Amino acid sequence: MTAAPLSLAAGRELPGPTPTRAARQAALAELTAAGWPTRKREQWRYTDLEPLATAELDLMPKPASGAAREAVSRLLDAPRFGDRARQLVLLDGQLLRPLAALAPLETSETEDRWSEFEARFARTIAAASYPLAALNTAFLQRGLWLRLPAHTSIPAPIHIVVASSARAGVATQPRIVIEAGEGAEATIVQHFVDCDASAGWVNAVTQLDLAAGARLKVYRFQEHNLERTHTSLLAAELAAGAELTAAYFDLGGKLVRNDVAVRLGGHGARTELTGLFLAGAAQHVDNHTTIQHAAGETVSDENFRGIIGERGRGVFNGRVVVERGCQRIDAKQSNDNLLLGEHAEIDAKPELEIYANDVKCSHGSTVGELDAEQLFYLRARGLDMAAARRLLTTAFAAVMLERVHDEGVRAEATQRVTAGLARLMES
Repeated sequence: MTAAPLSLAAGRELPGPTPTRAARQAALAELTAAGWPTRKREQWRYTDLEPLATAELDLMPKPASGAAREAVSRLLDAPRFGDRARQLVLLDGQLLRPLAALAPLETSETEDRWSEFEARFARTIAAASYPLAALNTAFLQRGLWLRLPAHTSIPAPIHIVVASSARAGVATQPRIVIEAGEGAEATIVQHFVDCDASAGWVNAVTQLDLAAGARLKVYRFQEHNLERTHTSLLAAELAAGAELTAAYFDLGGKLVRNDVAVRLGGHGARTELTGLFLAGAAQHVDNHTTIQHAAGETVSDENFRGIIGERGRGVFNGRVVVERGCQRIDAKQSNDNLLLGEHAEIDAKPELEIYANDVKCSHGSTVGELDAEQLFYLRARGLDMAAARRLLTTAFAAVMLERVHDEGVRAEATQRVTAGLARLMES
């Protein structure tokens, strides 16, 4: 293992108020001890982050300029970002404007509640497992903390927009904490977007804490330009009877690595995890997921699909763990991948680790091309080859869109995925 933060962060001043420095320094020390993620590690064997380790990147970007703020403001007029009154916007990792009143949702910044953040969230992620989360803790600026009080419900989605400005060479560290109190319900839509085609790195961490009986839906759209590197961790803890629905749509980015870690810690907790990723020429999209059944009668339903174009590469590693003594478990995992070119690549590795005997668990992975007989059938009915391929590919993706339960979000997701597929099949 290399001591790469070493070169990436060597000699860098840490951000934030003085009371936050000790925890930031500790996170950086943990990252140094754990070592930079390299392809020598099993979890990183398919994804090379070495270029980031030595790159000249700005880990402490100053607040965006007025021109950058105007650019993202124009971007936010698009319908997919929802009503401006229900938007929370981070530009280059920092809040764009003062936090809005979104009652009953309580909003604050992590730096304002740093001691609680450090104890309950920063320390709960091991650098050995998720080293880039430690880098995020060290260099996050302000952060966003949402709390939904017990037994409250927000009927319309809240949109969190994480935007990158036109500044090249910026490495932003967005940190988002979302707490749902007992019996609370909400829908969150995350957007990762860029104001232009400049290169840079977004290293995001989102942490979810669902109390007993809470229900949270999180839909996340990654639509970076083709020069942007995106790494992310979604870490979720579910108490008894809590339900998490999470869907990932990766439609852009040059190099993308998503880690998802869901712990079903309370009796009867449930999660539905969905992913659709597109990778065209020179794109690399890597999804690593872990669902941990740490209590009895917990349920998980995971389904990821990849569509890989010519000279694109995808990775899926899905791990489901049933801990010792956790009985009456229902766990399903499915991964299907469609290769659209001779030089398209996918590496798929579904995993089950079961340490109990009263379980119903299944997993499977498929890799294939468009069905020749179906193409022939469509062409025989008047479609040209391009239209037939487009129709079958869209149908393959549509299965994932059906798992978006909010009608408005599903409509926007359909438009974004359709546009992404058009770009992929033209490349």
